[in-house]
Amino acid sequence: MRKIALTAILLATLTACTAVQPGTTDYAPLVQSSPESVTRLAPGQTVYVQYTYPRALLDENDAFDAYFDDLTFNYSGASASNPTVPDVSRPANWLTLKSFDAPKGVTITPTKVMIMRKVNKTTVSMGSVNVRYNEQFQVLYKVAAAADAETGVDLASVTFTSGKQDADVKLLLNVNK
Repeated sequence: MRKIALTAILLATLTACTAVQPGTTDYAPLVQSSPESVTRLAPGQTVYVQYTYPRALLDENDAFDAYFDDLTFNYSGASASNPTVPDVSRPANWLTLKSFDAPKGVTITPTKVMIMRKVNKTTVSMGSVNVRYNEQFQVLYKVAAAADAETGVDLASVTFTSGKQDADVKLLLNVNK
């Protein structure tokens, strides 16, 4: 009886330590390195994938200035010995899916949209903190291919809307067995 209990505890412990494959859940998405990266999936598979887009790609006429202006850095930890200022982000719930055009049998659903100021470099000189950053949109997609999805490499289009402005982005998909 004791062996069974110990075996059960050991199996539970090992299962808890199992790594999550990137892309299989929304909390561990496949993080793409650029907007041109290919998302690969098989028919019958669902992939969670995160893309980061430069602000200019979705905000052609600075319509989102007020949202980005509300992103403020926390300079409190920056010092000459530790010149770091963390990135700042917040949900962009005002930017929603309007439509998508994808290969037959493939659905694309944005599950989370964030705006972000990504810090590239921080310098501290004589008590003054200087931060260089890029403004970005970070989008988490759920991409699902039905069992009978059309296979091959194809370009999908996703249209977002803020109610005032629409913005299109492209996703390169490779659906193969």
